[in-house]
Amino acid sequence: MAHVAPYVRLRQGRRVSSSYLWLKFLHIFVAVVALGTSAGLGIVLEFFGDDPTHGSFVLRAIERLTALLVLPGFLLMLATGLWMASLAWPFTAKWLQLALGLWLVGIACLGWSFAAVRKQRRLHTTEGRASPRYAQASIASRVSGGVFGLIVVATLYLMVFKPWS
Repeated sequence: MAHVAPYVRLRQGRRVSSSYLWLKFLHIFVAVVALGTSAGLGIVLEFFGDDPTHGSFVLRAIERLTALLVLPGFLLMLATGLWMASLAWPFTAKWLQLALGLWLVGIACLGWSFAAVRKQRRLHTTEGRASPRYAQASIASRVSGGVFGLIVVATLYLMVFKPWS
């Protein structure tokens, strides 16, 4: 196994233990798995969510994966991110405050998206794809997912470039 130094020096001159690197690894791993899954689900929704034969299955699968993987991952990213921030950054950093604000908006959009996909699945089964209510739910799930995606990209920018630091 590779040797990991017991301490790492950050650019602010502060030293943090190598456990910080493992925490950062976990944070990034969860982000890749949860948010990568979310992006993939958006693509699957776009291509197959309205399928007359398999649409209900696809929508149910998206609903389950969001509930079991994306939402817990998004929450775990907050926990690991706050833990890392407490070790290496002051909570007064502007980029960190903005990122936390975006996280709050993001979790609201994720909840909106989850509810919209659930409604879309229910209407696909009961009223069919031709229903005007289904069309509205379909648009809502796509818009909310797209807004969530933009928030994730903006947050990623803040995490990588740390402006105003």
